[in-house]
Amino acid sequence: MGFLTKLRRLQSEVSSSGLAGVALTVPTSKLAADTGFADLVHENQEFSLVVTEPEIVEVARDLFVSGFYSLAVGEAFKIVDKLVASKSGLNDTGVKLMRKAFAEQSPVLVWSLRTTQSQKDAHEGYGHILAGAMLGIRNPTAHEINWIDDASEALDLIVVAQHLVRKVKAASTAL
Repeated sequence: MGFLTKLRRLQSEVSSSGLAGVALTVPTSKLAADTGFADLVHENQEFSLVVTEPEIVEVARDLFVSGFYSLAVGEAFKIVDKLVASKSGLNDTGVKLMRKAFAEQSPVLVWSLRTTQSQKDAHEGYGHILAGAMLGIRNPTAHEINWIDDASEALDLIVVAQHLVRKVKAASTAL
């Protein structure tokens, strides 16, 4: 089957299935594969089952389903960054923001009173996780082309971003 025939078939199926509102564009590699449309439907269903935070869904779903995995992951982690900045009132971004917002001494955001060792450990640990996510996930997706090119890896990382969004939403301003 020729490329244009596959493209027309895919466009027709996407339109009739209701996925037209989900898929921005489909990379050529997906169009060339015989299972392009089936993969698209499967990825949309898989994404929808596990990613439910509205902010993450809004910025990442279309990119993910369209095969732009690195961009989808990057956008999901930008939500984490923006949420911490908004909630903390700090004007920094990335690692610097996370280290200030969740500092061990004089944090801006906390999840507990940090009176027990476990509470202190959880606070410190999540501070490191948030800073590490900015350094090891968000930054490479912002500075490299197709840093993440695998759907499973992308979905795993988007779920991590979703967990961090939930943690940040649960945080309160330190007293």
